[in-house]
Amino acid sequence: MAMFEKIILCATSYQLTAGIWRSGKLHSYQVYQNDEQGHQDFTQFLQQHNKTNIYLLADAVEEDYRLESLPHTFGSARRELVDRKLNQMYRGVIYRAAHFIHREKDKRKDDLFLLISLHNAEFMQGWVACIEAQQAPLAGVYLLPMMSEMLVQRLKLKAPHLLLSERLNSGLRQTYLHNGRLRISRLAPIPTDMLNRLGYFYLNETEKTRLYLISQRFIARDTELHMVLPALSDSSRQICRAIEQEHGIVCESINLADLAQSFKLDVKQLELNPELLHMHLLASGNAPDNIAPASLVKHHKINSLRKSINVATALVVLAGLALSTIYLKQSVDDAVQQKQALADTRMQEQQYSDVAKNFPTTPIPSADLQVAAELNQAIADYAKVPKRMMQVVSFALDKAPDIQINRLFWVQTNNVNLNDEDKTLTVSNVSTAPSATSMGAFVPDPTGLYEVGFISGEIKRFAGDYREALNSVNQLAERLKADPAVEHVEILQAPVNVSSYSNLQGSTTDEKTSLSSAAMFKLKVILKRQGPAV
Repeated sequence: MAMFEKIILCATSYQLTAGIWRSGKLHSYQVYQNDEQGHQDFTQFLQQHNKTNIYLLADAVEEDYRLESLPHTFGSARRELVDRKLNQMYRGVIYRAAHFIHREKDKRKDDLFLLISLHNAEFMQGWVACIEAQQAPLAGVYLLPMMSEMLVQRLKLKAPHLLLSERLNSGLRQTYLHNGRLRISRLAPIPTDMLNRLGYFYLNETEKTRLYLISQRFIARDTELHMVLPALSDSSRQICRAIEQEHGIVCESINLADLAQSFKLDVKQLELNPELLHMHLLASGNAPDNIAPASLVKHHKINSLRKSINVATALVVLAGLALSTIYLKQSVDDAVQQKQALADTRMQEQQYSDVAKNFPTTPIPSADLQVAAELNQAIADYAKVPKRMMQVVSFALDKAPDIQINRLFWVQTNNVNLNDEDKTLTVSNVSTAPSATSMGAFVPDPTGLYEVGFISGEIKRFAGDYREALNSVNQLAERLKADPAVEHVEILQAPVNVSSYSNLQGSTTDEKTSLSSAAMFKLKVILKRQGPAV
């Protein structure tokens, strides 16, 4: 529940108002006197809400406001510049801050800051000591006039020079705002003898504030000052008329009953403790600049980190549960589908059994039929055509235009030592060049089928140069060997001179001496094995 709770405190010189807001709505509040008993009661209150974030409003007379124009910077440079200025203006002051107003529109375009501080914080040291002793998560300390600026924005007051006069338990607080931004605020405690003469007290304090604004050059004597008196009763209207008649200031009375109703605040509670309105604005998330040092808010940072870790852990757990639910559903669905598939399989088997009872009996056992089917499939797997052999030969002949193929014999066999059945050419025993015949050691697998091709051909336009013809055949053998599909190449017949007239001598006019035989050759090509045909 602490994640949705906030404790808002408002400290004055003589008491502390502590309220608990849950989900943006006031749940309860208590008032403690600034004495030893009040500190003890407040400590017990903190022990009951030890993990709830605390926001402290300070409402005191000892406040200081100064306008400063600083060079335009950003990031760490701005922080260093602001800290240096705060140390210069408020050395030794614990509670201080720089409130950014706007960037000026002159040539330098400097940043305008309102430096604020609380010079005397003794009235709330007892409360801060209780918070420190309990290590309660103090989120920050804020000046109450900063919340008055939030109130003006909520009331949508647009006057350029606005003086907001609020009656609080601490006294009459008059806050001057220029174009809706805080410039200065002063608190005047109301003496007991002035409780029956509030009109006169308001007149005197308003004149003091106006003269102070003129002396500090916030306004000129002829500046039209617009004064606003927010209250819950009609008595403020009489005070407004008196101020207008006496000082010539435009004064407007605003009834806070409608605003309190929109905030879901009890009007009677607000009459007894007007600070509840500012505390509610702070509880609604409108936190102004924090004036507390970092040492006071360290427990809040640790608490925020712990809450972030808890939230992250909860998200991881939820994500894990969600994934587990999804996977569980998938496993259940898979089990149902598997069960259905098994049921369908049993049904199909039963139907097959019922139909198989009517099958005619076969004279051949089922095992023999299976063997026959496997043999048929094996024969079909190894069915080959000479397409690959023809492609290999075609690629090799692309670069041999002087060679003519007369015959190509192809066979698929496990005996790579078989001979060609063609008797046209007689295999020569003449040894050929090593580059053509030395194809490396080739040990065939007797259980495998190889594609073997016998290529018979001749040299085109042969003019009797057998050396050139032999070189052409060797080159063709080398190109076939270089093909990745070829396992082995062998030259069975080299183109040599086998003419019966090659050793005869005679006249050049002799008809037989002019005859020249063709340069014939024969090759044997073995392709590498492949898997069964698909």
